[in-house]
Amino acid sequence: MAPHPPRSQSMPYNAVTRAAAQRSEAVRNAVGPDIDLAFDAHATLFEPIRALQMAEALKPVRPFWLEEPLRMENMDALAALKHKAEIPIATGECLYTKYDFRQILEKQCADIIQPDIALAGGVMEQKKIAAMAEAHYVVMAPHNPMGPLATMVNVHFAASTPNFLILEYHPDDEAPRKDLIRDPILVKDGYLPIPDKPGWGYEVNEEAFKHYPPKPWHRDFAYRADGAPDFI
Repeated sequence: MAPHPPRSQSMPYNAVTRAAAQRSEAVRNAVGPDIDLAFDAHATLFEPIRALQMAEALKPVRPFWLEEPLRMENMDALAALKHKAEIPIATGECLYTKYDFRQILEKQCADIIQPDIALAGGVMEQKKIAAMAEAHYVVMAPHNPMGPLATMVNVHFAASTPNFLILEYHPDDEAPRKDLIRDPILVKDGYLPIPDKPGWGYEVNEEAFKHYPPKPWHRDFAYRADGAPDFI
């Protein structure tokens, strides 16, 4: 979940961090002490000090991680934050190839890295990234908000990767996703079974695509209290 409330760019930052603390505490009280809670700031924080304040606000609930507390263009700033924050830091969904991840690992910017298999270079490149991360005692939690094929490939990756942690997953048991492939893999007792069909275990239902034409999408813009667009 996002730690900050909706439209937080238009709020005083004290209100944002206070709301993050209240939201995280409410969820912790609801699910109990043992459920892992992962928070994603979506790189909406700009100043490293504010990201640190957010990490401190979340610390009492012992989060699984704080994802993308900062954008990763300035890896030195991210490394400095990681060394000060007393909670796990995750990042990497917008990075390309092993060369970007080499810097993340060498500078010790994160405890968990999150390459996107469709962005970071495919399964073989992601395996190389995982091997580099393993040597740095860093675990893998692939970024996977994509379609069923990306999930299939990531399941194979997870099963063959010693330092795999957890996979982001969108269920394939509802339309249109369940209609676009034949025999989608579904969660059972918290786990996805490894496909055992030829190739990735993926068969497209080409007829179904005719009923789901593509739709344009763009991320909404965020605005500050005075109406100016937020520059993040």
